[in-house]
Amino acid sequence: MSPPKSEPSRLPTVSFREGQREEVMLLQPRNWAKFQHYKDRCPPWIKLHRDLLNDREFMCLPIASKALAPLLWLLASESKDGSFDASIEELTFRLRVSDADVQNGLKPLIDKGFFIVSSGVLADCLQVAIPETERETETKTEREAKKKRTSTSVECFSGVDPQVWNDWLAIRKAKKLPLTKTAMAQVEAEVKKAGISMQEALKECCLRGWGGFKAGWFVQGRSETANKQEALERRNKEVGLRWLQNQGIANEAK
Repeated sequence: MSPPKSEPSRLPTVSFREGQREEVMLLQPRNWAKFQHYKDRCPPWIKLHRDLLNDREFMCLPIASKALAPLLWLLASESKDGSFDASIEELTFRLRVSDADVQNGLKPLIDKGFFIVSSGVLADCLQVAIPETERETETKTEREAKKKRTSTSVECFSGVDPQVWNDWLAIRKAKKLPLTKTAMAQVEAEVKKAGISMQEALKECCLRGWGGFKAGWFVQGRSETANKQEALERRNKEVGLRWLQNQGIANEAK
């Protein structure tokens, strides 16, 4: 049975203790209104942004604080303005954790500004985000951000066979060489310097296991190949001459 979607009463309750002193306050997540896209409260789930992994300040919090934060966000989702009863007694009951775990995890979250005191300040705060259903779709801002991120990706060089291109990308991936636009520009410059087509250059890279391309590598490689070919032809010629000489000697013996 799903919980009722009515906003819980806002009680002026005790938050946490410092020695014998007790302070009365409610807590609210930082920037709560900015990230809300729900039409009703008490949603079956909340959205956790992946960018949190790159938030250095959050990742430097104690383990207790990082474990407590998502649970507090769930509590915040039950009210219209994100505020919730932050008393030790209430949190230990709702979250099924000990007093020590709550106090150890909560204080760094408040000190670093991840949760702010909202007692009597934001009681009638209006949501500024556009309401959406619980099956939330991506916002326009997120789509634009994703498009911007993918716009930095590079496309296959013109005139290059897709199979050759994919083989070369596999080599770069194995060597942990990201293919950036700067890297592509350098490859293009070296290919022009070598005086060959991009197809020939990347095919040579695949044959030799090169993640990049340098005109000097290509010239040296061709020179080594030519030297090996000349050596092979010279050896074949010598073998042929010796065979003819042996044949001549055998004919004279007859």
